[in-house]
Amino acid sequence: MRKPLFQRLLTTLTLALVLLLNSCAVVNPVTGKKQLMVMSEQEEIALGASSNPQVLAEFGTYDDPKLQAFINEKGQEMAKVSHRPTLPFYFKIVDSDVVNAFALPGGYVYFTRGIMAHFNNEAEFAGVLGHEIGHVTGRHGALQQRSQIFSSIGLIGVLIAVPGAAQLIEPLSQGMQLLLLKNGRDHESQSDELGVQYSTKIGYDAKEMAGFFSTIDRLSGGPEGRVPNFLSTHPNPLDRFKRVGSWLRPNKKRPTISI
Repeated sequence: MRKPLFQRLLTTLTLALVLLLNSCAVVNPVTGKKQLMVMSEQEEIALGASSNPQVLAEFGTYDDPKLQAFINEKGQEMAKVSHRPTLPFYFKIVDSDVVNAFALPGGYVYFTRGIMAHFNNEAEFAGVLGHEIGHVTGRHGALQQRSQIFSSIGLIGVLIAVPGAAQLIEPLSQGMQLLLLKNGRDHESQSDELGVQYSTKIGYDAKEMAGFFSTIDRLSGGPEGRVPNFLSTHPNPLDRFKRVGSWLRPNKKRPTISI
């Protein structure tokens, strides 16, 4: 009974390895470091383009042409000073009262009408806009997919190599999920720094971006309303407030961006 299971696991592992070996190491546009990627730039763009109709079907487009024109104008201006200025960026406000902004690989960036209602000024908006563009320029979607593939390969390898490892499948999976959450928080922190860079480049005061994290903290219920940091997809809002503020101090060496 174990042989067919073993063969399926081995086949899955082999296919995953072939996928990785057919990939090539490319330079991350933000860090300048070579990274093994499982998604090309054209695949990122295609993924965003294919997912965009689903996003719009789920949320709907916010019916305010003037505001839609504004986000597109500022987004395109900021995209031109980003690390991937040649990407065909797309910006849209969707009709949801949830306070959120998110990005898809390939340059698709969305703001909800809910988050637009909580910005106190354009500079706060610009900081969040730069943050979302940072997810795209840092290739965070592609990197997350790579991490998931690596985790699956590692888990399958343990199952094949270690007798009785199937009994440990649940704790092993949970450990890998925590690692993926850690990677996600690292990507959020990197995007915060990119948000500072990009919004500053087009003339906004990035101190306002730091202040918006106080709004996020309030909306999330404060320390009592949040899950523990190690279980969260995002860093603590007040930690982000302090970190962004530290990058803005004069004569202070800014931290090196790393993934």
